[in-house]
Amino acid sequence: MFRPSSIDEFKSLVGSKRGAAKTNLYHVQLPAIQGADSPRNMSFLCTSVTLPSRQILTAARDMGVDQQQVAYGFQNPEVSMTFRVMNDQSTRRYFEGWMDSIIVRTDDLEGRYVSEYADNYCFPLHIYQLEKGFSIPILNKSKDVRLGPININLDLDIDAGTSGFANYHWLLDRAYPKSVSYETFSDGASNEISQFTVEFTYKSWQGEVLQNKDKGKVGITATGAATTGILNKLTNSLYNSI
Repeated sequence: MFRPSSIDEFKSLVGSKRGAAKTNLYHVQLPAIQGADSPRNMSFLCTSVTLPSRQILTAARDMGVDQQQVAYGFQNPEVSMTFRVMNDQSTRRYFEGWMDSIIVRTDDLEGRYVSEYADNYCFPLHIYQLEKGFSIPILNKSKDVRLGPININLDLDIDAGTSGFANYHWLLDRAYPKSVSYETFSDGASNEISQFTVEFTYKSWQGEVLQNKDKGKVGITATGAATTGILNKLTNSLYNSI
């Protein structure tokens, strides 16, 4: 006989699974591009990322009066990441430099372009989902922060996770940026921060659960599981105060 689950059973299930996974606890690891900003800085500026997926390709097959969809392959949809733009324009220059290494302008007078070998511009991309650890306050409410000649009162209460362990890892093999969708400038949005979206294509991907023995801190972002949220709040407060 069917018996509906109780709230206590649900709470027990959530507790046994170490809580629910959060969409704002993540880390992306990009490759080092010659002459561009560091991958560590780029991971801080990534405001969102779509996870890799897989679509099974099918073909119709008639079986008498019945028609069945038979699988014959798969395709990997592109992965997109959105990045915040700083005033030094290093975020734009990172991806423009990467794309310039894919289709290269020649030095001849005709200004022709040639396509580079894939080994020279394809790199692995890493996406991690983080598991929140214990946290310590790094900014108290009504904290005065002096940025050069600008003194800002941040009415915030921000915690930074001190563990931020990764519990799942996606590896995108031989990835490169296929397109960059830049933002639209407008004089009607004075408080909006410039962001743009990059579409990545790749050969294949695989995901893995990181077991206890494999869990570890993933770069500087993982030392604060809420790093992305911290930068959002700090930057928005800065822009709103100017």
